[in-house]
Amino acid sequence: MKMQQKLTPQQLLLMRLLQLPVTQLEQKIKEEVEKNPLLDAEAPEEENYPNDATEDYSDTTDDNEDFHGIDMDDYYDDDYSYRERLERDYNREERRFEVSESESFTESLIRQLELRNLSDREKRIGMEIIGSIDGSGYLGRDIQIIANDLAFRHNIEVSEQEMLQMLQVIQSFDPAGVGATSLQECLSLQLHRLESADPLTEQATLVVDKYFDQLSNKHYAALMTLLKVDEKTLKEILGVIRRLNPKPGWGRGEEHRGAHYVIPDFIVVREGDRLSFTLNDRNRPKLRMNSEYTEMMQQLSAQQKLSSGDRETLQFIKSKSDDAQGFIDTLQQREQTLQRTMAAIMKYQYDYFLSGDTADLRPMRLKDIAKESGYDESTLSRVVNEKYVQTDFGTFLLKELFSKAVVTEEGEVLAIEHIKEALQQIVDGEDKRKPLTDEALTQQLQAQGFKLSRRTVTKYRESMGIPVGRMRKEVG
Repeated sequence: MKMQQKLTPQQLLLMRLLQLPVTQLEQKIKEEVEKNPLLDAEAPEEENYPNDATEDYSDTTDDNEDFHGIDMDDYYDDDYSYRERLERDYNREERRFEVSESESFTESLIRQLELRNLSDREKRIGMEIIGSIDGSGYLGRDIQIIANDLAFRHNIEVSEQEMLQMLQVIQSFDPAGVGATSLQECLSLQLHRLESADPLTEQATLVVDKYFDQLSNKHYAALMTLLKVDEKTLKEILGVIRRLNPKPGWGRGEEHRGAHYVIPDFIVVREGDRLSFTLNDRNRPKLRMNSEYTEMMQQLSAQQKLSSGDRETLQFIKSKSDDAQGFIDTLQQREQTLQRTMAAIMKYQYDYFLSGDTADLRPMRLKDIAKESGYDESTLSRVVNEKYVQTDFGTFLLKELFSKAVVTEEGEVLAIEHIKEALQQIVDGEDKRKPLTDEALTQQLQAQGFKLSRRTVTKYRESMGIPVGRMRKEVG
């Protein structure tokens, strides 16, 4: 004999439900209602949800931004969004979101392929290549691997020369740069397609085709020597390159999906010096037990003798009734857990929720909220997973409030966000012609009272997406 700790089915269900953000929870409820006849759902009152939701416009760029030299990091960075993960609404028919019916990126390429005077074999090769072009417009697979797929899946033997010829055809499609295998080729395709043959465009093409290593490493002095131009002319040449699109297919594959929204799980309201919050459940259906089946179960249970069919019916209804009641109880328990956790977080970060100033953000760990709320850290980890909180100063992931602490020379305990904010200010204020090294950044942070090593500063810099000093160098 041995003693074992084992979670009940209801505890396991609670753990799963705690992890779900509001939109996924609504989908889960819908699935349960569909498969369990003992569950009835009252439709929530209709509200125009997108007006309160937070739209993500992080992919837009500022057309009025002054040019201070080409930033190759923009070309290599694949993360254009402020937040790493956005929730999507799976209950679109209830929210009445408008969905765009515009042509997708892949459909546009296929249409252009169909318009060409090509043989069936060439079109088959072209379709295979288009299928390997990713959402950014690049050919994501080796040309030989695509040829092997044609041989194995379609029994079409294709030479490398045929593949390359068909790739050139696709690279002539719109948008310019599509089908490139590298950033250099993408920029080159766009430059060679430009109708203007002015000296700046010719020199920009030369830079991309012949001196791309110097460009990507920001060796501007070397470029001026190679091109025999002054700093002003180099800046104009880099301006031509900067106007090119490093990701010709970026975002077009998502056009048919409509707008994306962040749906908050918690809504914090500030009234003077008072804070309150609500759980966002206005689009969540209210669940109750089905009265007809409940009455049928009571009638069958009251009978003395039952036929085999009635016994099976009673057993089925009882089983579904237990499942339905268990699901309703677990949802209520989930709601209590979320409310208690959020109350503890708001109490701990009261000053921050009141002001919205990161200077008021206290270092906070799961252990701190576990002590405040009485829940286990593993439970809290599930609660804050992919949950958004809406405030007067923005909507953000709840887990962004959790951070490690650092102690200054004066003994003050600060969140790491304070260091990152100080680091960002130093980088923003540096001379871009002579950017600071990590050692110099460390010295400046230490002068502000942060006891940090160069290695730690390097780690923070990388986590913030700030390139090394050499890559931050600009012309003019």
